[in-house]
Amino acid sequence: MAETLHEDSSDPWKYFILMSKSLLLFIDGGITKSFGVLIPDVVVRYDSDYKTAAFVLSLPSTIMNFAVPITMLLVKLTTPRTMGMVGGLLCALPIICAPWAPSIHILGIMLSVTGFGMALTLYPLLLYLNVYFSKSFIFSNALTFFGWTCGAFLIPIIVERSLEAYGYTGSFLILGGIASHSMVCGAVVRPPRDRRRHDCEKSTDDGEKDPLLLDTPTSEPVDKHGDQHHHQPGNVESETSKVLSAQLSGQNSQSYNEMKSSDGKSSWCSCASFTNKLKSVVFLQEPLYTLVAPATILQYFAMAGWMLFLVPHAVGAGIDRSNAVFLSTIAGISGIFGRILYLVLLHFDYDNTVIFCIACMISACTFFIDFVSSSYIFLAAMAGVQGVTLFILDSLPHAMMKLSIRNEENFPGALAATPFLGGAGIATGDYVSGYIYDVTSSFTTLFTLYGMLHVIITINLVIFKLISQQRRTSE
Repeated sequence: MAETLHEDSSDPWKYFILMSKSLLLFIDGGITKSFGVLIPDVVVRYDSDYKTAAFVLSLPSTIMNFAVPITMLLVKLTTPRTMGMVGGLLCALPIICAPWAPSIHILGIMLSVTGFGMALTLYPLLLYLNVYFSKSFIFSNALTFFGWTCGAFLIPIIVERSLEAYGYTGSFLILGGIASHSMVCGAVVRPPRDRRRHDCEKSTDDGEKDPLLLDTPTSEPVDKHGDQHHHQPGNVESETSKVLSAQLSGQNSQSYNEMKSSDGKSSWCSCASFTNKLKSVVFLQEPLYTLVAPATILQYFAMAGWMLFLVPHAVGAGIDRSNAVFLSTIAGISGIFGRILYLVLLHFDYDNTVIFCIACMISACTFFIDFVSSSYIFLAAMAGVQGVTLFILDSLPHAMMKLSIRNEENFPGALAATPFLGGAGIATGDYVSGYIYDVTSSFTTLFTLYGMLHVIITINLVIFKLISQQRRTSE
């Protein structure tokens, strides 16, 4: 397990970072679950099939996760705060304009822009969450997922009622208004003040500063009379962004300097340098992280498909859509209890791997017995149990990432790689789920697949646990 290099920040601003990531996940969860309400209308409106509609409606979450590595490169062009606010704007505008998309392909392009905008806001929040909560990252990150749960059971009700009252166009406009609040999430990004003060004191000893903490004007040097030296803003931000992007890439100062050769040519041009860069990829540097990567992909696969097809599953069983949408509410409320249970177990130092394995097996059982009944009471009960277990498992990717990274210098790369794996799982999960339903016209078959995936996740986690224990014993 990766060793913590710092204690949690004492800056009260850390709670705004925590709430901002919760709000962004509230928006993401609300959009994802609301599309489960809108997917029948999308299929009819564009005369499409479920696999295509499911893939298109999964694009916001998919692109959000896929694009996180790109945001590491874009940081050098601007500050994290500006990037987060621009991302919030890009998140909302395509959803507002979505009802006027002339084809489902144009709709897919619009929703891809929404996902890219959310990625621009997500990565700075993830990065600074680890800065503010260095010691308790797993606990604090799991706490932010309450926002996703609340969005998953509140926003679909708003969208369903808007669909009845204002139609297809009005429901998208309201959803876009909710998404516009992501600009606020980007606006609160800034480094902790206590780390800046500590860093200034440290710089007098060793002449080094943490590049993460150079993002705001308050980090300017102070003379002996207490007056700030005035630098040109453009030069300060440019230099800050360059150094920040180097750190976010997982590069230390030595590797950053080696990028330029003595004859003025970039070292990227040499085969040896390319090989070294390839070896620095987090999947090669951290074998335990690579080992647990399949569990991350499959968890996103099952979660995305379940979120999108929970309401259509009930509608297909003969339940009115106005009542079927409340299954999302039941699952969301149950998910809150699941997240509380997970945090309580963390507080009492229960093993994360054991918690996830038990949740996987319970969830698998509920999916395997889906064929038993199609009554509303049975489906509501299953949605409740699935909400508890799946929202516990929602913390699996980042928790296992933190547990499997042994070198803290590889953590920024893992922060980018984990959402990328999630994007692969979401895109595959929604498309394959839609394809299976188009072929079989059976939601029972679909839910049985989700049960099998949770069994595979359990096996993956057990193997990870055994190998990690063996390594600790050998050390």
